[in-house]
Formats: sequence, C-alpha cells, structure tokens
Amino acid sequence: MKKKLIALMMMLAMVFCLAACGGGNSEPAEEETTEPETQEETAEPETTEAPAAPEDIVVDAEAGTVTITAQVNGTFFDQSTMHCVVFKDGGAGDKAMMAAYCDSQDFYNAMVEAGGEPWCTDGSHLEDGEFTDGQKVDVSFTWDGQTEPVALADALKTDDGRPDIDMRFSGNQQGNKEAGSGCIACLNSCWAGITSNAAYAFGAIDGGNPHVYLDDSVMPADGTDVTVTFTLQK
Repeated sequence: MKKKLIALMMMLAMVFCLAACGGGNSEPAEEETTEPETQEETAEPETTEAPAAPEDIVVDAEAGTVTITAQVNGTFFDQSTMHCVVFKDGGAGDKAMMAAYCDSQDFYNAMVEAGGEPWCTDGSHLEDGEFTDGQKVDVSFTWDGQTEPVALADALKTDDGRPDIDMRFSGNQQGNKEAGSGCIACLNSCWAGITSNAAYAFGAIDGGNPHVYLDDSVMPADGTDVTVTFTLQK
C-alpha cells in the first residue's frame, strides 16, 4: 500500500510539472517580413533626333545654331567663286560651291529665331571695296562618314593656301529678295548674302583677289549632301 501511495504521488508530481511547463502562453515568433526589393530606375538612353529632311532647317536657339543641308557642286573644286552656299532654286544656285535645299529667306528667319541680330535691315547696297559687318558666325560641315565638323576655312583653298574667314550675319533680307540669287553664305562682303565674309571687300573674289575654291582633298565628292551648321557668336 505504501508503494502504491509513493507511485501515485510521483505521478501527481509529474503531472504538476508538465502543467507548469506548458501552462505559460508563449507568443508565437513573429514571422520576418522582407520588403520587396525595388528595382533601381535606370535612365533611358538619350535618343538623337532623326535627321531632318533635306529642305528642313533645324534651329537650336539655346546653342545659337542653324543647320541646313546642301549638295556639293564639284565644278568649284577648280573654279573660283564667291558663292559658297546658295538656295538651289535661286538665281545663283548653279554658281555656288554648295546648293542648299532650303530657301534663303527661310534661312534668314531661322537665324533671327536662333538669336541672331542682322546687320543690314534697310536694303542698302555695298559698293565695290566696301565691307559687311554684323554678328560673327562660325560655319562648319559634316557629312556621312565625317562626324567631326570641318571649319569653313579648312574646306576652302586659294592659289597659295587658305582664305581668310570672318563670317558675319550680314542680314540683307531685302537685298536678298531683290537680287533673287538665293545667297545664304558669300565668301566676300555682299549686300545680297544672308551671311558674308568681312575678311574681303565686295567684289574681291570676282576680281581674283583672291581666287577661292572648294578643297577636294577635304570635302566630299560632287553630288554629296553635307550638313552645314551656322553658329552665332554671342
């Protein structure tokens, strides 16, 4: 009887211990939550503007540039002319080193839109020996396979070297319209060219002082389209 009592007491003690161990309400462990990773936003690559149609004029007022397309006339690799860039349908379109697809009057408007200040605005004519003036302009060329701009002075040659270049926004909106020549860039001072070269007086190149040619060792072949960029100096 005594053994049974001891055994019963031991069983009660075990039950008490088990109840004590399992009686506490332990909170379930919190599940670790991880925030979904956010993918870093990557900047989309800048897309370059598609080339303009040949007759289009591209104006960048912030950069002060006007860009047009013209076609090389190989006649002037060995024939001197004062006409550098002329509207192809203008009166001097076939007398220029490069025939532009855009109208010279539209080019004038684009130069003003780009921030240019025309010099001659009253239709005045220059006489032989007189010089143009106005805002300075840099002129350069690129073409397929030539992405590094070629400066105007490097695109031309004289009988003994390179011509002097000091291009200006001559203006000449009225003179240009009156002449009907379509002149966009003349290589000496001119009353009809929207831009012209103050390094030489009006009539200088036609008088052979100096002779100026398109340099065939630099510029592309006859019939090649080139991009011509006029940059206003501010």
